Amino acid sequence: MMSYLRTLPLLLFCVLCSDPTWAFAPRTISAHQSRRRLTRQFTYSGNGEEAGFESLVEEATSGSTGLYGGDFAGRAATFNPGDGSFISIPDYLIPESLKEWGQEPKCLEVLVSEDVHDDESGEGYVMTRVTTKILPETGCGVDNLETMLATDEIDLESQWKSDDDDGLEDVVGLQYPLGEDKLRVETIFGLEEEYGVDRIRVAIDLIPSEENFAIVSPMVLTLERRTSSISSGGTISEGGGLDGRTVYMLLGERLRASQTFVDEPSMSNDSYFDPDSDIRYVGLPSNISIAYGWNNDGNSWMLQVSHITPNGSRHVISRQFTTANNGELDFEIRSWVEDLP
Repeated sequence: MMSYLRTLPLLLFCVLCSDPTWAFAPRTISAHQSRRRLTRQFTYSGNGEEAGFESLVEEATSGSTGLYGGDFAGRAATFNPGDGSFISIPDYLIPESLKEWGQEPKCLEVLVSEDVHDDESGEGYVMTRVTTKILPETGCGVDNLETMLATDEIDLESQWKSDDDDGLEDVVGLQYPLGEDKLRVETIFGLEEEYGVDRIRVAIDLIPSEENFAIVSPMVLTLERRTSSISSGGTISEGGGLDGRTVYMLLGERLRASQTFVDEPSMSNDSYFDPDSDIRYVGLPSNISIAYGWNNDGNSWMLQVSHITPNGSRHVISRQFTTANNGELDFEIRSWVEDLP
């Protein structure tokens, strides 16, 4: 059975997945962003060795399952979905001293808390995600970091999950409205075979339309490791601020390296446009690529997000959007694994 819920003024959304009983019935997302600077109070002890801290993280994540839920620390970077080019952090967020030294960061450090709970009706699941973006700082500022917070309420009724051979989640597809006219398409790939990280998230914002589709803003890649299987609710900077040592320890060895994932070698293909198929292919860091455009029938718009695994295979999650005769906008989600030549 398929259910619908109005989320935009002119359109209804539904999702058709491998299981025909799944339906996309999203609620209006509650999102806000704030900026804060607080005095230092809550920090992790800096007296112990890093190995001791890592043992605490290992213990805190020992019961973790799935690709979301709990606390994560990572780095986020922004890219042009048209050609895959890197987009710098806005100049006004970077201290003048870093500019003078030529040390402008390419990524923002982020701390993410995800709490999965029942919705108000008790019939579905919702994920509350609190994202703390840490602004670049130098000198004494690292003892009292400035942050920007955003809270999203994500309906999980439309999520798509894939399992690998071990029964663990390999990829998750989320799609949820942002405000009244945007649809966020988020793909999460598990990275259990890679050192020092647990997942990479690919977030793309669309404006769906009966006449056209548009990727309306830069896309964001976020590389993260899980630091706890239990969500802290995004309270790490509440009532006491946040210092650089805490963030340094939470990121772990790989994510705090001077060379970020933006500059690491990637196996993704170069970006190009295929005029015969009207599809644009875009290669990105961390072995991520996307492909999007109108299918040959001219009635459906396709978006594929892919990740190349260390064993040489490509995992693809594909969404196809179609406008039905009654004006409703449907989309279908599929996933597959293909061997690279």
